[in-house]
Amino acid sequence: MMTRRLFLPALIAGMALSGCGDAPPPPPADEPPPAEAPAPEAAPMDEMFHATIPLHEVNGSQVSGEAMAMHADDAVIVVIDLEGLPDEGEYDAHVHTGTCAEGGPVATPLNPILGLADGTGNSTTTLDADELPVGEPHFIQILGDGGSPLACGDIEGHGERPPGSNR
Repeated sequence: MMTRRLFLPALIAGMALSGCGDAPPPPPADEPPPAEAPAPEAAPMDEMFHATIPLHEVNGSQVSGEAMAMHADDAVIVVIDLEGLPDEGEYDAHVHTGTCAEGGPVATPLNPILGLADGTGNSTTTLDADELPVGEPHFIQILGDGGSPLACGDIEGHGERPPGSNR
């Protein structure tokens, strides 16, 4: 019995020590360390920039938030974050030609906003860059029940990189 008690700890210790010899030896002190792989190239800074569009309440809706439009040469990604939504559910969102003050026709629909129980909501839409004509004023409008406007924000200078913009 005494032999069994000593055998198991000796076996475990022997196994642990035998694994220590498998590690490669350290390089001699006079050799430089191996070169690391080069870091992947970052995308050029002028390929994408973003603009933040404040979304203001309309008709006393108490719905507000912001949209982030991230522009690349071939696409625009529009991310909308809202607060103050009256109910859970989906809310329509569009980009219109014109301004919030003057109105205008729908240029392109955006993915619906998913409203949560806490009154927040968001959506993300990727558009082809040519879906919105360059040089025309545009605005984002969020709609409630029956198509009534809840929030609106003017998009300034679509297609033009403003000086000092985030890239």
